Amino acid sequence: MASDDSSISDPSRANREAVPIIRQESSNSDTTLFGEDGWTLPGPTELREELERRYSDSEKAEAWARSAELVKTYNDELVQRWKEEMDTLLVYAGLFSAVLTAFNVQSYQLLQPAPTDPTLAVLQRISAQLTSFSVNPSFINSTQPALSEEDINPPFSPPISAVWINTLWFSSLVCSLASASIALMVKQWLHELSVGVSGTSRESARIRQYRLNSLKRWRVGGIVIIIPILLQLGLVLFLAGLVLLLWTLHVTVASVASGLVGILFIFLGVTTVLPVLKVNCCYRSPQAVGIFIFLRAIRRTIQGTMIGLAESAWNLTKSWRRCGGVLGELAVLSWRIYVAQCVSKKNFPTWHGREQLVVAQVTSTLDRDLAATAYVAALDTHSLDNTRMLLTDLPWRDAAACYDDIFSVRARIWGNKASRVEDKFPQHTYEMLQIMLAATPEERDQGWQDAVTTLLGRLPPHKEGSFDKDGLRLMCILAMDNNLPADTAFLRVVMHMRDQEALRTELNSGMRAVMLVAEWRMRNPGGSDSSTTLRHYLQSIELIIHCALRQQSPALSVDERATVRMRAQTALTSFRDFLRTSLWREPSLYICLGLSNIVPLLVELVQRDREWVTEDLVEVLDSVWSAVQEEELIAADRNRLRRLHAYIEWTGEVLEVLKAVISGRPIDSSRKVVFDRPTLQPEPQRTRRFSVRSISRSSSRSRVTIF
Repeated sequence: MASDDSSISDPSRANREAVPIIRQESSNSDTTLFGEDGWTLPGPTELREELERRYSDSEKAEAWARSAELVKTYNDELVQRWKEEMDTLLVYAGLFSAVLTAFNVQSYQLLQPAPTDPTLAVLQRISAQLTSFSVNPSFINSTQPALSEEDINPPFSPPISAVWINTLWFSSLVCSLASASIALMVKQWLHELSVGVSGTSRESARIRQYRLNSLKRWRVGGIVIIIPILLQLGLVLFLAGLVLLLWTLHVTVASVASGLVGILFIFLGVTTVLPVLKVNCCYRSPQAVGIFIFLRAIRRTIQGTMIGLAESAWNLTKSWRRCGGVLGELAVLSWRIYVAQCVSKKNFPTWHGREQLVVAQVTSTLDRDLAATAYVAALDTHSLDNTRMLLTDLPWRDAAACYDDIFSVRARIWGNKASRVEDKFPQHTYEMLQIMLAATPEERDQGWQDAVTTLLGRLPPHKEGSFDKDGLRLMCILAMDNNLPADTAFLRVVMHMRDQEALRTELNSGMRAVMLVAEWRMRNPGGSDSSTTLRHYLQSIELIIHCALRQQSPALSVDERATVRMRAQTALTSFRDFLRTSLWREPSLYICLGLSNIVPLLVELVQRDREWVTEDLVEVLDSVWSAVQEEELIAADRNRLRRLHAYIEWTGEVLEVLKAVISGRPIDSSRKVVFDRPTLQPEPQRTRRFSVRSISRSSSRSRVTIF
C-alpha cells in the first residue's frame, strides 16, 4: 500500500515505471535503440543492410544502365541539336556577310573626298577669271582672286547620312562575322565533348556526366542563344542603313522600302513579344527569353522596392500607434500598406516554369489531345485499339472531345460514313458509350446528353448490323432514364428485339438486360406527352413478351428460365390491370398501334405454352379493341382514322385468332400463324382488309414495325 501511495503522489515516478526504459548505445557512430524488454529499433548499420537486401546487384546494375542510357540519349540529342543549329547559322551568316560586303565596298567611299585633278582645278579657275573680266579703255580688270592651295584641294567633311549608313552597315557586318566565329567555336567544343565517350558503362557514364556538368557550369547554352540574336541584330542594322540610304536617293523608292521593312520589323517585334505575354505561344526564340528575363528582373525589383518602402514606413510609424489623431491614423495606414504588400507578393515563375504550371492545370486536355493525335498521325486501325484503352483514363468530357476529334478526321478524309465500314470504329463507339455511362448522375447535364445523342447518331443503323457483344447491354443501361438519349436507346432496343435473327442469337446477359429495362420502363415510361408515355409503356410490354418467347433458349439456365417466366407473368398481369383503367383512353386511338405489335406476339406465346396468357387478359384486350372501334365511329378527325383503320381491322383479326387459341379450338401444330403488315393508304377506297393466313414454318414473317 505504501508503494501504491507513493506512485499516486508522484505521477512522474508512475510513468517511469509504466514505460520501458529506452537506452542508447553508441559504437562507431552507430546507434541502436532498445528497451529493457528486448524490443529494439534499427540503427544505421541495420538500415543499410536492409536496403542492401531489398535490391539485388543485378537490379542495381540494370537501374544504373537504364539511367546511363537515358543520360546518353539526352546528351546525344542535345549535342546533335546544337550542331544542326550551328550549321544553319553558319550558312546564314556566310550568305549575309557576303551581301553586306558588297554594300560596304560601295558605302565606305562616301566617307572619303572625291579625287581632285590639279589641272582640272586650274582650268576651272582660269574659266572663272575670264568670266569675271571687266574691260575698260585704259585697262582690263578681273574680280577673281588668285588660285590658292585650298582651292586646288578643298577640305572634305562627309555628310551625316553617309556616316550613319556606314556605321549601321559595318556594325551589321561585325555582328554577322562575330556570330559565325562563335558558331564555329561552339562546333569545336561540341566535337571535343563526344571524344573518348561511348557506350553506357559506369566509367563512360561518369565522364559523360562530368562533361555535361561542365556545359551547364560554363553557360554553353547561353552562348548558343547569343548567336542567333547577333544575326537578328545584324539584319536589323542592315535594313535600317538600307532605308536611310534610299531616303537620300529617291523618295518613292525609299517609301516603298520603308513600308516593307516596317512590316518586317512589326512581325519580328510581335513574334518576339507574344511568347513573353502568352505562355501557349509557340513563337519562342532566344530574343523572347532575354526579354522575359529582363522584365522578370524588373518586376522583382519593383516588388522588392515596394515591400521595402512599406516596411520602412511601418518601422518609422509603428511607435505612433498609441498616439491619437493624425499620427495614429498614419501608423495604422502604414501597417495596412505593409500587410497588403506582403500578401500580394508573388513568386514569378521562370521561363520553363510558366509552361509547367499551365500543363499541370490542363493535364486531362493534353492527355485527350495526345490520344487523338496518336491515332490521327497514323490513321491505323490497330492504333485505334490503343486509343480506346487511353480513353478509359480520361474524364467523360475529354474522352468525348477526343472521340469527336477522331471522328472528324475520319469524316474529313473518308466522308461522313467512315464509321460504317467494316473496321473497329463501331466497337470504339460502344466503348465510348460505356465511358459516358460511367459518369455520375450529378455529371449528366445537358452537355452529357448532347454528347450521348451524338454518339448514338454515329452508330451504324439497325438494318446495317446488330449490336456487338456489349452493345445491347449498354443500350439497356442508357435506356433506364427519362431523357432524349434514353428514349433513343430504348427505341434501338425495341427495333433490335424485333429482329428475328438477333433474337435467335442473343446471349443470356443481353436477355437479362432487356428484361430489366423493360420492367423499369413499365414503371417509368416517361415521355413529353400522354401519347409518348403510352407508347413507351406498350413497347416495354412488347419487350417482355420477346423475352418470354426466348425463355426456352439453351443459353439460359433453369433458374434463369424460371425467373423470366415469373417476371413475364407479373408484367402481363400488370398490363391487364392497366387496360382495365381509363389511362389508355387519353391518347385516343394510339393504343391500337401498340396492340398491333403485342397481340401477334401473344398468339405465338400461347402456341408455345397455353399457361402464359390468361382468359382475363384476352377478355380485357377484346374490350379494349371494342372500345377502339367505338372511338373510331365517333371521332371527328376522319383523316387520322383512315390512317389507323387498317391497323384496327388487322388487330381485331389477330385478336380473334388469340381468342380461338385460348378457347382450345384445334390448330394445326405443324403450321404457325403469320401476319402480313398492313399498308397505310390516305384514301378510304385504297384501304383493304387483311386476313390471317397460315403458311409453312419456313416462310418469311412480316409484322408491324412503325411503332
